[in-house]
Amino acid sequence: MAANCIALYGSLMRGLGAMDQFESAHSSLEFDGPALIPGELFDLGAYPGLRKGPGRVLGELYTIRKTNILVQLDEFEGFVPDRPRESFYLRERIQLIEPAGLEAWVYFYNRTPAPDQRIVHGDWRRHRNRRVSR
Repeated sequence: MAANCIALYGSLMRGLGAMDQFESAHSSLEFDGPALIPGELFDLGAYPGLRKGPGRVLGELYTIRKTNILVQLDEFEGFVPDRPRESFYLRERIQLIEPAGLEAWVYFYNRTPAPDQRIVHGDWRRHRNRRVSR
């Protein structure tokens, strides 16, 4: 696995549709497997938000093969590197829980969600599937 990785935990994960809008995604990102990200996950409607805090969030780990994909992902996530206060999400490099010892880029929600929006089990796909099946 390359040192330059990104961990995704929401609508950008495989099979959830958002990644389909990036033409270069398949040549720019290589799926490596599951990841556990430290933090708390919140239901923001059509997508989740990750906040720092206690807990574990299930995600997917990707090796970044072409760094230009980060510009596209930053735009998708509303991250403006030179205007962090105005950014909807912030991209930070953090230490993952699993794979142990690995650092990856992660997008953190840059607002304060309502506590009742927390997804305690930390799995967006599971949460989304339950919502859809109701």
